[in-house]
Amino acid sequence: MCALARPTAVTIRPMRRADVRAAFRVERDAYGSQSPRTSFRREILNGLAQYLVADVGEDAPAPPQVRDWWARAVQFLPDRLPFGPSGAPIAGFAGAWFTHDQLHLVTLAVAPQYQGRGIGQALLLAVCDLAVAADLDSVALEVRSTNARAVSLYARHGFRSNGRLRNYYADNGEDALVMLLDGLDTPEGRAALDARRAEHAERYGVGFVTRSD
Repeated sequence: MCALARPTAVTIRPMRRADVRAAFRVERDAYGSQSPRTSFRREILNGLAQYLVADVGEDAPAPPQVRDWWARAVQFLPDRLPFGPSGAPIAGFAGAWFTHDQLHLVTLAVAPQYQGRGIGQALLLAVCDLAVAADLDSVALEVRSTNARAVSLYARHGFRSNGRLRNYYADNGEDALVMLLDGLDTPEGRAALDARRAEHAERYGVGFVTRSD
């Protein structure tokens, strides 16, 4: 396991083919046999899907001031360094599908050794930004009914319960809770999203940068 004693710089960017093996490892370590193996190679070629990864630079310089970090967050930077298996460790990933009226978060995982450091929340915020950029009003997801930690995470970021799918998970017949974050196309919804970004930055004090590659 990797100890993250120093400030950590996290770059969220689109998943590439070179990341697939590392993403499989994160998925296996985070979920074990609870989740079927994701076809990352197929998903990154799916024009209606977007998969993101969180690269971690450990020994990174101190992050920017909290008041500056989100202003710098969405940057379109040239690809200067190798990532994935030969570069910065992949700490987590998220995948979303676009529909005509909303974004569907289909998966989010953080490697156990990086959990509790705000990386899952940063990925969730980045997914919400995908919805905003696509002029979509809402983000929907399913989560295991017994996964109290994930349910709490989503609730803290404005998701509300929107139903239950009985016997949804094939491995054990567990129910899924459907959760929804809407209002992203309103000034109030976007202001709430900005507030959650600021709260996240203040709590974790980590420099998160989103790249479009």
